Amino acid sequence: MNPTQTEHKTDHLTQKPGVKQRLVTFWVDNAVGDLLYSIGFWFEYVLVCLARKVKAVARGAVVTVRNLLLMILRPFLLGVLTLLEDLLSPFLHIASGFRHIRELPQTLEEQSDTELQPKDIRTAKIEYFFRGVKRYLPTVWVAGTYFLPALAAAVLVVVVRRGLGLQFVLNVQVNGETVGYVATEQVFEKARDDVQGRILTAERLLQGTDDAQTEWDVNPTFTLAVADQTMTEREIANAILKTASDEIVNATAVYIDDELQFVTTEGDHLRSYLENIKAPYEDPMDTSVTTGFVHDIRMVDGVFLQKSVSSYADVIQALNAGAGLTKYTAKDGDTVQDVVDATGVSFDSLAQINPELLTLDQEIPAGTTLVTGAVNADLLQVKVVRHDTETIPVAYETENSTSSEYAYGKVVVVQDGVEGTADITYETTYIDGVPVDRQAVDYKVITQPVNKITITGTKLKTGMVAQVGSGSFMWPVPGYSYVSRWASLPGGHRGADICAPYGTSILAADSGSVVAAGWHWSYGNYVEIDHGNGYRTLYAHMSSIGVTQGQAVSQGQEIGKVGSTGNSTGNHCHFEVYSGGTLISARQFFPGM
Repeated sequence: MNPTQTEHKTDHLTQKPGVKQRLVTFWVDNAVGDLLYSIGFWFEYVLVCLARKVKAVARGAVVTVRNLLLMILRPFLLGVLTLLEDLLSPFLHIASGFRHIRELPQTLEEQSDTELQPKDIRTAKIEYFFRGVKRYLPTVWVAGTYFLPALAAAVLVVVVRRGLGLQFVLNVQVNGETVGYVATEQVFEKARDDVQGRILTAERLLQGTDDAQTEWDVNPTFTLAVADQTMTEREIANAILKTASDEIVNATAVYIDDELQFVTTEGDHLRSYLENIKAPYEDPMDTSVTTGFVHDIRMVDGVFLQKSVSSYADVIQALNAGAGLTKYTAKDGDTVQDVVDATGVSFDSLAQINPELLTLDQEIPAGTTLVTGAVNADLLQVKVVRHDTETIPVAYETENSTSSEYAYGKVVVVQDGVEGTADITYETTYIDGVPVDRQAVDYKVITQPVNKITITGTKLKTGMVAQVGSGSFMWPVPGYSYVSRWASLPGGHRGADICAPYGTSILAADSGSVVAAGWHWSYGNYVEIDHGNGYRTLYAHMSSIGVTQGQAVSQGQEIGKVGSTGNSTGNHCHFEVYSGGTLISARQFFPGM
């Protein structure tokens, strides 16, 4: 071997790991493997042991719960089984006994060498039955101790339900004799009052006659009783009278405003008479009209004391008492106000009947006869109530502002106003064909109005003075001081109603600018003035308007004329005053009116 080969071999050996290195590597690998194996083994062992412990604990818990349940439920189950055995045992024995009785003839024939007679078979069956009863009587008694309480409870339920279903009523008696049954004490009291009313009517009608001293002693009483059928108030009252007196007759009572006034045997004729009085005012095809008498006249059929019956002619005469026109003859110096004070008839009613009356301070020539009442008798006045619906325009509001860019008083319309529409229902009351009252009872807006937007100029020309109120108001309807209604605030009537003839001039109470002049569903034709000092005034129900919105007016200038437009009865000027936007009574400015 040459040196070159030796060197090459040495280099080759140096490139491979030595034996020692391989031994070390082998030992490390084995040690790591053993360690990992040990860890895995012990971890698995711990999990297995834990699972076994959990399983053992769970098994023990199940056994314990089972034992507890058995310990708790066993007496109950044994009781149930014992109960079932006690309850069913008699029936099982009875069923077995009847089966044996049916099989007894066959058994006896098999045991006997001779032919058995029917009598012998019957005797054997009876003997077998009584032996069974004697043998199993204790068992039957035990079963009965279970059934008897249940049977008693069932009987108790039936008795209680029957008792609760009983109707306890009042047994009405007169002189110890039962006349009927009523449901409540209230019915009894009303029936007794009805009886007393009939007796009082009889006594009143007998005054001044030979029978005036007749007395009827009727004192019904009641006791508690049980009954299925009861009587109404009128039925029991009839029964009481029939029992208390033999002077009883079937008749018709006439109640006026809930007071018994007459008794007649001509009830059907009287009904026809009253219907004929109402007939001219009725219209069966018009559902908006209701017709009746001013006084509530009610007719009730029943039994009444013979001596309380009035003749048909007397009843008709009494109902027509006071028929005809009521009149007033004027004395020297009388005014319409004097007639109103003397008769109690309102100015509106007088003016409707006597068209020549125009104002309250109007003088009436002495000897003049005025009609003040209706044609029909007071008791037979016919009242008709009519409901009419009208579609009316709904006034738009005006939103006004001021600007110094425009000349004083000039109104610039930024947006035109558009009226809306509304249905307003009026209830008009007529007495004997004469209207006496008209009220708006319903108001429904159909289309909403569109507000008008304006700007009023405040720029003054040289030497010009603005119209600003003085704060001292003048009476808007000079010469007419009667106010039928003042403001009732808050929540009541909103202004002062100044009565004056149609067409009378209405003047501005103070200087200012007109902020509204137009139509309103309730105010009718109206004007509103802003006085520039915190005050505003409103004038309503005008027959005509004499100013326009934005116009400057001076105190005492005519702005319209008296009328009765809108929701109004009779000619007058409705006058409202506002301070700082709050409605106040005009009476504080005119205390002497």
